[in-house]
Amino acid sequence: MTTESDDDFALLRAVEQFSLLLLSLLALGGGYLSGWRFACSALIGGAVSFSSFIVLKKTVLKIVSRIGAPQPTAGFAVKFYLHLLALIVLLTALSLTIKIHLLGLFAGLSVVMVSVVTVVLGRGLLEFFGKGA
Repeated sequence: MTTESDDDFALLRAVEQFSLLLLSLLALGGGYLSGWRFACSALIGGAVSFSSFIVLKKTVLKIVSRIGAPQPTAGFAVKFYLHLLALIVLLTALSLTIKIHLLGLFAGLSVVMVSVVTVVLGRGLLEFFGKGA
């Protein structure tokens, strides 16, 4: 028997694994079809997106583990905006130092979002149709 938190962790792991799979397929397919600059840009965008997902996941899990304990919530907002500022500085520095294929970068940045939507919709459909069977 699994608990709800086990299911949540399994869902997070599925999103992480699907993100990595999707990013590798995007980089390989995009590199084959559009060239190495697209593939590198997609990898950069995917790495930024995936690392941001991991950092925010750890932060949210830390906050959830402290539910019930008195804690100021401003710390999360400050961390979030500092993380966002760091991403902006990183992407700006990268775009100034190397030639980036914008479509590849945007595709890479969207990998985690597409993974979350796909995995959650897939799990929801499985739950919905699995219970009726």
